[in-house]
Amino acid sequence: MKPLLKCPYPVDCWGREMRNTLSILIAKRINQLRKSRKLSVNKLATMSGLSYSTLNSILRGKSKSPTLGTLIRIASALNMTILEFLNVPEIVNFSYDDMDDSDQDDDESQE
Repeated sequence: MKPLLKCPYPVDCWGREMRNTLSILIAKRINQLRKSRKLSVNKLATMSGLSYSTLNSILRGKSKSPTLGTLIRIASALNMTILEFLNVPEIVNFSYDDMDDSDQDDDESQE
């Protein structure tokens, strides 16, 4: 069954909250900062020098491992250092030990 609406990240197409992987935490952080500054995805993509599809892929969880360079570009566009961008409890306290083995296998196969 296809969902009627385009699903926003980090909720799946049926409204269920997705597990907090590092990529989801980063997407949540970007969205929080983007919305607080009243920036569209397209505007943030332009400001950071990324394509719309690249940024949208990160925000929707399709890009499992955005590079440090990409995150620095996003942070800079938001007028932040990468340390300020990543310095939130959810990201600082993230541990791969909390993930089950199937999640780790998925991340390793992406590399």
